[in-house]
Amino acid sequence: MQYHKIETLFERDEVTHKVLPDKLRNSVYKIFKSWQFTEKIDGTNIRLIWEDSKFSIGGKTDNAQLDSTLVKHLYDVIDPTVFKTKFDSTPVTIYGEGYGAGIQKGGAYSKTKEIIVFDVLVDNRWWVNWENTCDIAKAFGLKTVPFIGDMSLEKGIEIVRKGFDSVLAKEQTGTVIPAEGLVGRTVETLFDKKGARIIIKLKTKDFWFGG
Repeated sequence: MQYHKIETLFERDEVTHKVLPDKLRNSVYKIFKSWQFTEKIDGTNIRLIWEDSKFSIGGKTDNAQLDSTLVKHLYDVIDPTVFKTKFDSTPVTIYGEGYGAGIQKGGAYSKTKEIIVFDVLVDNRWWVNWENTCDIAKAFGLKTVPFIGDMSLEKGIEIVRKGFDSVLAKEQTGTVIPAEGLVGRTVETLFDKKGARIIIKLKTKDFWFGG
């Protein structure tokens, strides 16, 4: 299954396209007192797919062109028997961000092409919580996107508004670069009245460069 769109927290001005910090895109967001925030990574969407007891690799869409070096690396390091052991024949999609030199600004993250996990869907309908996402990634020897913390929406906004350094870049290469932003999710997966998953993004450039 292709990954759903993560909506920006705020509405945008129809003319300037700048975010409007006083207007939430969805009023339900203000109900939640605590969000789990992770670093938003600048890369390319990768899907590790277990379907019909077979392993395959996909991009953001079924027709997306993937970096051949990254694809080869993933087929080398991903052991399909882990899917079989943990999930048997149940379909699973692990969603990650491909990053590293040659992918967006990924050279600051890593000199080699890698993948970092940010979400997992089981049986094409169950989004697992963050703790289980980390456990699944670990079973495959993969990293998860840096966890920034459990905090209020207001605190998350403040962090991105002020700007913060990429945790991944510091850990991987020691490079200090501005983080792309934050992704926020509820502790357990919830949906709004329209059936949309409650998950949001805050992009640094929306505050620093006006959208």
